[in-house]
This record gives sequence, C-alpha cells and structure tokens, in this order.
Amino acid sequence: MDITKLAKIQRQIETKNTFKNLTTEKDELVYSELSIAVAELFNKVGQADETTCLKAYCKALAAFLGVANTKKWVYLLLLTLEQEEKLASKWRSRSVATVYLTLQQQILKAHLERRNEYLVRAWNIFIKFGLTDLKYSPEMIENCFADLYMRKS
Repeated sequence: MDITKLAKIQRQIETKNTFKNLTTEKDELVYSELSIAVAELFNKVGQADETTCLKAYCKALAAFLGVANTKKWVYLLLLTLEQEEKLASKWRSRSVATVYLTLQQQILKAHLERRNEYLVRAWNIFIKFGLTDLKYSPEMIENCFADLYMRKS
C-alpha cells in the first residue's frame, strides 16, 4: 500500500472538527476524529455490506493519517512490502470487540502519553484487521480511498 500517497491525499481532506466547540487544539481534534472513525467502522462490521464497511475502513484510515500528518509521524506508519505481507498472513482475530477495544486503548495512550509507539501499534492492528479479518487487499483499500477523497467532481 502506498501510505505516502494516501497521506498526501489526506492532507487535502476537510476535517469534520467534530469537537471544535470543545477545543481548538489540533491534537485533540484529530485524535477525537480517529476515535470516532474507528468506532463507526466497528459499528458497521458484521452489519453492513462489504462496500459500506470498506468505505468506513477508508474513513478510519484517513483519520489515522490525519493524526500522523498533524504530528509529523507519517514516516512511522510506512510499511514495507514484507511488513504488509507479514500482517496479511497473520491469523484472524477471535473477537472483533477485543480488536476494537485494543485499538481504542492504543489510540488513547498515544494521545494521553504523547508517545508515537502506541499510534504505531494501533496502526499495525488496524492494517492487520483490514487485510486479515476484513479480507481487503491493499489495492481495494487504495482504490476506495481514492474514490472517496480524490475522484469527487
């Protein structure tokens, strides 16, 4: 997956600023948007069709990249082909709820403790979930992401 390309696309996305009335601090806004996007994704898993879930996955991906762009951590999210293949070859998760809770925990720790390694852990869990549990190919993800954020006319 071309994370650098997706991060460049993300920089052009207008953020929701869901919590703009509560804070003007960019960190809180992007982490809040990430947390909400992940919750919306997991709310759709198992209940919505594949296209709807893939779009929700790409929205959460955009939110991850929003945090990475804001914090200047995109380089930490870059994956080699070998890393991507390793994540894709892992076993399916036993519990979607556990994946969700672990993701949220890592996202919150990254923000509250201001440590990028927690965001990287959350990112790896998220990518593994998409490739292994949801069975999306990198091409499917990139194409959907481009459809959502680039090909609007």
